[in-house]
Amino acid sequence: MQPSLPLLSLLVALPALGAVALRWVRQPARARQVATGVAVLTLALAAGVVLLFRGGQPEPQLLESGFRVPLLGLVYRLGVDGASVLALALTALLTLGLVAAGPHQALDRSTLVVLLLTESATLGFFCAQDLALMLAFFLATLVPPSVLVSRGARAGPEARTLRTFRTYMIAGTLPLLAATVLVGVAGWRAGVEEPFALTELLARGVPDAWQRPLFGLLLLAVGVRMAVVPFHSWLPVLMARGPYGLGPLLVNVHVGLYLLVRVVMPLLPEQWNHAGPLLGVLGLCGALYGAVLALAQVDLRRMVGFLLVSQSGLLLAGLAMVNVQSLAGALLQSVAVGLAFTGLMLVVRALEARTGTTDLTRLGGLVRRAPRMAAFFFLLGFASLGFPGTMSFVGEDLLLHGILGAHPLVALPMLLATAINAIAFFRAFQRTFLGTPAHGHAPALETVEELLPRERWVALGLFALVVLGGLVPGPLLRLRESQVASLVERVAPVEEARAEQ
Repeated sequence: MQPSLPLLSLLVALPALGAVALRWVRQPARARQVATGVAVLTLALAAGVVLLFRGGQPEPQLLESGFRVPLLGLVYRLGVDGASVLALALTALLTLGLVAAGPHQALDRSTLVVLLLTESATLGFFCAQDLALMLAFFLATLVPPSVLVSRGARAGPEARTLRTFRTYMIAGTLPLLAATVLVGVAGWRAGVEEPFALTELLARGVPDAWQRPLFGLLLLAVGVRMAVVPFHSWLPVLMARGPYGLGPLLVNVHVGLYLLVRVVMPLLPEQWNHAGPLLGVLGLCGALYGAVLALAQVDLRRMVGFLLVSQSGLLLAGLAMVNVQSLAGALLQSVAVGLAFTGLMLVVRALEARTGTTDLTRLGGLVRRAPRMAAFFFLLGFASLGFPGTMSFVGEDLLLHGILGAHPLVALPMLLATAINAIAFFRAFQRTFLGTPAHGHAPALETVEELLPRERWVALGLFALVVLGGLVPGPLLRLRESQVASLVERVAPVEEARAEQ
C-alpha cells in the first residue's frame, strides 16, 4: 500500500525543522521539551513506516521522487527496503533516548540542534535511493557533529579530539566522494540519464576495469565509518572526550554497515567474494584487538568505545562470510548493539554527571548509593555482549553458525573476543559498583544520587526491547529475510562460478 502523504520526506524533514525551531527557544527547559516532542513525533513516523512495510519483497517500497539536478544526474528519490526499515526506527528511538534521558547540563540548545540535525541526515541516508543523494546525506551527518566538537575544543584533550575526528571523517568521506564520481563518469560514458539511481546502477553494474578501484574506495569509506581496525582510533577518543550523544548516534545506527549491504556487496559481488576471506579475518582480528584494549582501559567511556570497535569487527566478519545465517546475524546484531550500548552509555553519562568522573581508579562501592544504576549498568552491559535471552545472543548465535559453516577455524577469534569483552565489562562493573572507593574519594561518592525517573524509564525501555527481540526474534528476522536472501543469491553465484572453473 502506497501512502498518499510523502511519509519518508516528512520523516527526514521533521527533525531538521525541529532543529530550526529551537533557534527561537531561549529557555533551556523549554528547548529540551521541544526537542523531546520532535523526537517523539519522528519515532511515531518511523513506526508508521515499519507498519506499512511489507516483508518478502526485496525491492524498495514507499518510493517518493522529487526534484533532479540535470547536469549532475542527482535525483531526489526516497524509499525503504529490508536493510533500512529497522535502521529508521532505531535511529529515531536512539535519538529520543539521548534527548529524553541525557543530563540536563549536557543538553544545551546547541547540542539538541546537532542531535536533531544528525538524526535528520541519518534518516535521509537510509532512505536515499540515489548514490549521489546518499553521499549528500553522508556528508550532512558529519557537519553538525564537527561544528559541535570544534566549539568545545578549547583545552588540549578536546583539541586532540577535534583533530582526530576531523582527520578520520575526511579520510572516510573523500573515498566515498571519489567512488561516486567514478560511478557518475561510468554512467555518463554509457549515456545513462540517471547514473546514480541505485536500482538501475545495480542492474547495469560498472565496467570491469573500474571495479577494483571502486571497491577499494568504498571499502575504505566503510572501514572508517564503522571504526574497523585499523581505522578505529577516532571512536574511543570521541566516546571519551567528545560532546554528549555524538558517539552513540554516529556509530550505533551503523551507517557503514548499510553502505556495505546496500551498495558495495550487490554492486561488486566478485570483488567482495575475492576479498571475503581476508575481510573476515580482518574483522575477527579487529574484534579481538578491540576486546583486549577494552580490558586494558581505566576509563568507562573509553572502554565502551573499544567494546564498540570489537563489535564492529564481528559485524564485518559476519558480512564477509556471505551466507544467510551470517548476514541475518550481522543485521540483527547491529540493532541489538545499537539499543544496548546506547542504554549503557546513558548510564555511564548519568554516573559521570553525579561523580564528575568515569575514571575507574576513582570509583567504587556505588551499589550502596545507587543500586538501580548498578542494576541497569549490569543488565545493559551483558545484554550488549550476548547474554542468553537477549537479542544480541540470537545475533551472535547466527553469526557463529554462519562463520562455522564457512570457515570453522576462523570462529575461534570470535569466541575469544566475546569472552574477553565479557571479562572487561565485568571488571569495570566490579571496580565501579562493588569495589572499595579509592583513598580520598569515598566522601565524594557518598553523595551520589540514584537514577532519575526519566533515566530509569529510558534504560528500562531499551533493555526491554533487547530482551523482547531475544525472546521473539522472528518478526525482526522476517522483515529482512527477503533482503538477505536476495543479497546471498546475488553474491553466491559468483563464488559458485569461480569454484566450477
